Amino acid sequence: MKLSFQSGQKPLWSQLYDILESRILNGEYKEGEVLPSEMSLMEEFGVSRVTVRQAMDKLINAKLISRKRGKGTIVLKRENTVATSFQSSFNGVKETNNNNDRRVIGVEYTTPPIDVAYYFGISVNVPVLKLTRQTYVDEKPVTHYETYINPIVPVDEKTDFSGSMYAKLEQAGYPITHVKEKITATLMSTKQKELFQIAKKNEAIMNRTRMGSSNDLPIEYTYSQYVANGYELVIDLK
Repeated sequence: MKLSFQSGQKPLWSQLYDILESRILNGEYKEGEVLPSEMSLMEEFGVSRVTVRQAMDKLINAKLISRKRGKGTIVLKRENTVATSFQSSFNGVKETNNNNDRRVIGVEYTTPPIDVAYYFGISVNVPVLKLTRQTYVDEKPVTHYETYINPIVPVDEKTDFSGSMYAKLEQAGYPITHVKEKITATLMSTKQKELFQIAKKNEAIMNRTRMGSSNDLPIEYTYSQYVANGYELVIDLK
């Protein structure tokens, strides 16, 4: 498999990630083995060190490899994960709780995380719109959302996101028609306890990654954190 240097193709780092991921998943690079060096990959594919490192960063985020000092880049044992995919209008997704209110914390342009750039098929240097929101119950935050919107969508930092974000995307011509989600539960980090004003030692939090597309076109990528205690997420699959 080779990289395509033609215009209109995915960024080179994204193409390189796909190739390296395929080599790991098909066993060409086995668990515990050391990946080829950055220089070897640069020579094999004719790309810069920056391109190789961006592909490696995405592999690390995907928990396929790990950098170990003195050893190099090691292929990790693959984790068993469960992702929920469904075709539905967003009338089927409800976040239920009494007396809640959602607030827009910030809207700004920023460089995207590596996973977001890969999903949108753009360079990590392309600015994207980031929408930060929180849901409050009795004046305490119970959810935190960070949403990145594909630059092709005609919205900006002046857009009013106080209502439904999905209604706003639909008005902009990009209704969300398909969603893929990954949901995990972990113990809160110190930073998360500060964010949610939690004093207990072993409080759980639900992490939810959502990728929304409009007719196969990637539109939104959202990282969500939910306080597990007293909060219910209902997904109605239709």
